Amino acid sequence: MDKAAESAALNAEIVEMLYANNRRSLMAAIVVMAALLLTQLHLINSSILIIWSVIFLSAYGSRGYLTFKYYKDQRRTLHSMHWLQWFRFNTGFCGLAWGLAGILLFPEAAPANQAFLIFALVGVSGAGIIIYSVDSFTSNLFTGGIVVFMIPRFLTHGTSVSIALAVLFIVYVIYVSVAGNALAKSLRENISLRIASNLDNKKVHQLAYYDFLTELPNRRLLSDRLQQAFVRCARGQCHGAVLSLDLNNFKGLNDSMGHQAGDELLQQVAARLQQCLRKKDTIARMGGDEFIAVLDELGCDKAEAIRAAQVTAEKMMAVFSQPFQLQQSKYRTTPSIGICLFHSDDYSEEEVLRRADIAMYQAKKSDNLNSIQMYDELLHPAIEMRATLENDLAFALQGNQLLLYFQVQVDETHRPIGAEVLLRWQHPTLGMIPPDQFIPIAEETGEIVPIGHWVLQQACRQLKQWAEAPLTRTLTLSVNVSAVQFNQPDFVEIVSDTVLGSGCDPRLLKLELTESLMVRNVEEIIIKIQALKALGMTFSLDDFGTGQSSLSVLKRLPLDELKIDKSFIKDIQHNAYDSFIVETIINMAKNLGQTVIAEGVEIQQQQALLQTMGCRLFQGYLYSRPLPLGEFESSLHTGLVHSRSQQSRVAPEDKAKTKKRQKASPTAEF
Repeated sequence: MDKAAESAALNAEIVEMLYANNRRSLMAAIVVMAALLLTQLHLINSSILIIWSVIFLSAYGSRGYLTFKYYKDQRRTLHSMHWLQWFRFNTGFCGLAWGLAGILLFPEAAPANQAFLIFALVGVSGAGIIIYSVDSFTSNLFTGGIVVFMIPRFLTHGTSVSIALAVLFIVYVIYVSVAGNALAKSLRENISLRIASNLDNKKVHQLAYYDFLTELPNRRLLSDRLQQAFVRCARGQCHGAVLSLDLNNFKGLNDSMGHQAGDELLQQVAARLQQCLRKKDTIARMGGDEFIAVLDELGCDKAEAIRAAQVTAEKMMAVFSQPFQLQQSKYRTTPSIGICLFHSDDYSEEEVLRRADIAMYQAKKSDNLNSIQMYDELLHPAIEMRATLENDLAFALQGNQLLLYFQVQVDETHRPIGAEVLLRWQHPTLGMIPPDQFIPIAEETGEIVPIGHWVLQQACRQLKQWAEAPLTRTLTLSVNVSAVQFNQPDFVEIVSDTVLGSGCDPRLLKLELTESLMVRNVEEIIIKIQALKALGMTFSLDDFGTGQSSLSVLKRLPLDELKIDKSFIKDIQHNAYDSFIVETIINMAKNLGQTVIAEGVEIQQQQALLQTMGCRLFQGYLYSRPLPLGEFESSLHTGLVHSRSQQSRVAPEDKAKTKKRQKASPTAEF
């Protein structure tokens, strides 16, 4: 691509040089023509002089017209080869016109005039070779046209003096042509070096300030344009705006159709967005599927500026109404757009961009995915906290901020049979972050995948350690698996390698899946479950009764256990509807050959009622709250689980914690 660009630029500059010399060469040709006519006027028939003059003026008149048309072409650099071909054709015509002078204007009876004619043509040839030397083909056409007619005439009808001069002319033309070719080669090399240097500088500038994929300004150039907009708005006491645009479900496109399709989409989106802006506005790609627009000088009145920004955002939204034509198929997508106004230098560049991102995030979170949102100061604290958590979560794992807690699971005799592994985040400045705050963020950002892998590694390592002690060697560990994590193509391979590599007993590892996972790709889910069950692992369906799985799907899944959601257990002794649902779940599980465990058991009456319905496994604050590993192991040794199970009611402070946990999303127990 660089070689082609250099070649095109070289041709364009050569053509420009050829046409630039036309005016001077045209004037010189007319002067020589007039001198020839004056010297030969009394020796040559006037009709012959007129014929030659017409031919000469036709040749150089067409050259003048060609030069005029060339400079009228605003895109002549793109059409350089076209103009070069026409120039060569015309130059050959001009050479033939001069060559005809050697025949038509040859005075046989006047040797002195023959010598003058030769000297005139020698001068024209030499000048032509030099002028056209930048293009050897053009130079050869010109001199060839002169020689082809003139030399035979002088050699056959000239005097001894004119013949000698003709021979010298041939030698001169050869010498000047060789010198001209050397000059042309040197000139072309110098031009090529200069062009290559210019292209390299442009390439460096392009890489430094423009996005390589979309050719839009990048973050660095956007920063410069935004600073200029700040200055202009401050000078004019007017408002500007920053628009942050993000494509909805762009990751899904990359995952389903590949990154090439994603690149094609970004290029087409960039082209459409550019059509929505004024010349003084800027649209830049920040990376991924995020675009930033800077709208300059929208108006001195804030309401007017808001309307102008919204109109532009609506234009940007409208370009997504038509599908994008990718190589594989047509594709539709929608954006979310956030708007933040700025006035003079009230805010820093980082603050304006951050507020536009916050507004965009609010638009993305709205019920309408095709949404435009202005930045709202009232929402700032909550959104800022969310943004902080999203940013800090990316470093939580490598910063050793994630902790594992264990909540015991017991049988009807209150004997510990295992535990559920629960994730906690000890933030360095914000303290303990509840799971219902950071787990959804981890799932949206994809951080749940490495986090889930780490949880699985720790659980397997713990099972291996527990296998050395009689009190813990039979305990099972239940690990929550996010739908995002389960849907990874290499999920089975990663789990298998982790479990087998740890040396733990796979039969003691239980993977808890959520009902939301069962809505689609049932066949793929079955294949993955069966592959891991072949290693000895068991599977539990977490929070059963709150999702959307149908009985037809449930009966096909090779599950080992159903886990009754705590929302049904909470009022089981007072609510007949909840009691009926729980009993139905227990009976259904028995018919499907699955065990049942009830979570969220807080008082003895709930356990007693569940036992009468046939439930034999329990988990909840009645037995123990989630504990760090050391406290959990101590509770097993001291019999704390048994002593707590004798209480009919949990302590007030634990009850408050329970209510708080009941508000969490199902995946918050991860």
